[in-house]
Amino acid sequence: MEFTVNEVIKLVLKRIVWIIVSLFIGLSASFIYSKYIINPSYTASVQLYVLPDASETSAGLNELNYAQKVVTTYINFLNTNVFFERIQDNTELNYSISQLKNMTSVKTVNNTEIFKISVTSHSAQDSYTLAESMQRIAPELITSIKPSAKISVVDPVTFPAGPSGPNIIKNSMVGGMLGFVISVIIIFLIEILDVNIKDKEDLTATYPFPVLGEIPNLSMSKENKYKKIQFILKKRKPLNEKNYMDDNSKFIFSEAFKSLRTNLRFVLIKDGCKKIIVSSPLPGDGKSTISINLGIAISQTDSRVLIIDCDLRKGRIHSFFNIKYRPGLTDALSGMADIKDVIRKTPYEKLDIIPLGSISPNPSELLSNNQMEKLLAIFEKEYNYIIFDTPPVNVMSDSLSLIKYSDGLLIVAREGITSHPNLKNALDKYKLSHGNILGFVLNNVSINRGRKLNYYYAHYGVSHD
Repeated sequence: MEFTVNEVIKLVLKRIVWIIVSLFIGLSASFIYSKYIINPSYTASVQLYVLPDASETSAGLNELNYAQKVVTTYINFLNTNVFFERIQDNTELNYSISQLKNMTSVKTVNNTEIFKISVTSHSAQDSYTLAESMQRIAPELITSIKPSAKISVVDPVTFPAGPSGPNIIKNSMVGGMLGFVISVIIIFLIEILDVNIKDKEDLTATYPFPVLGEIPNLSMSKENKYKKIQFILKKRKPLNEKNYMDDNSKFIFSEAFKSLRTNLRFVLIKDGCKKIIVSSPLPGDGKSTISINLGIAISQTDSRVLIIDCDLRKGRIHSFFNIKYRPGLTDALSGMADIKDVIRKTPYEKLDIIPLGSISPNPSELLSNNQMEKLLAIFEKEYNYIIFDTPPVNVMSDSLSLIKYSDGLLIVAREGITSHPNLKNALDKYKLSHGNILGFVLNNVSINRGRKLNYYYAHYGVSHD
């Protein structure tokens, strides 16, 4: 998966809070670890000078180059076990030769004839004792190996004035950068591995169908989870500080369905009754809520609308309007009830519904029999729009039986929940059945992502009602 610069910027800004938190956690963790957990270390050092012997200087080398070569040789003398055994005997400290080698650093100073011996330990006294011993023993050892060697002390060892490590500021910065880098890597991994639909752009970039509506995710009343239909109101309360957010949310929700209604007219141009299937890949995508609110929005344009609950196993349309589910569609299809008995009025003048009816053992067969075609022929004369609320196509294939009666399909997808594999599977089923896919309705859209739209509605629409 490749990311453009704009996509990277959008992704980083989308997760900027997590990145900042990770950066802060990295900084804090490194600071605490360096300040309170790591034992402080102390370094004592001595600098020695190698005086070149003019009588031994090679003809091809000047004094400085010769001295530098000699310094390298002397450093190798000091990295031997013999040197550290003498240090052990002299100091009588409880360090092994391996430990002493790890604690000691012998390096040249800026490519000069000066070399520096540094000892680092968790004890200031031990570091000083060891460095002071090396200051005395190093020249003696080198002279014993090479009698002509001339070494003098340039900068004698001193007792450490304070800890040499850890470098709290440096470690904290490194920790912060690690937190930042790790958080960014994790964010991109999640983005790559996340197969759920992220937003409208994700849909339009992946599929050749338009997004006809974006339904925002709003906080609903806890008293009745089915009161979403009340967001489309004929009258609104006067605006005041107490009801500002409620009215603003209602307005945004209402406008979302009005926009869906308008877009639907552009993609479904037909004389007479328009029959629309509303379906989704899986349960929980919100197709029933979409069906009802779309029906309400269309009915407010003086068009007669009939919503038929074709989810004959788990239909919920009746629950939204607090009516009984039978008699309903299954009773009419099986000849157990008259048409006039299954059509129910709603609080909306131009909107009627047909609930699912008595639970049937063979819903697919009922939807595909000739009686369904006869009922629709009657309904077409009375209504401008017929909306079929169907079961999820990836769970039940009932909606495929209705394709031959419909003029188009609306596919409901839930932002952050519906996955691309499930949506592709649903689309493939409808394509094989030669369904006319009108477009998508993206449900549960994060309202925070549309703050500009929210601001526009709040200051342009609601305040003047």
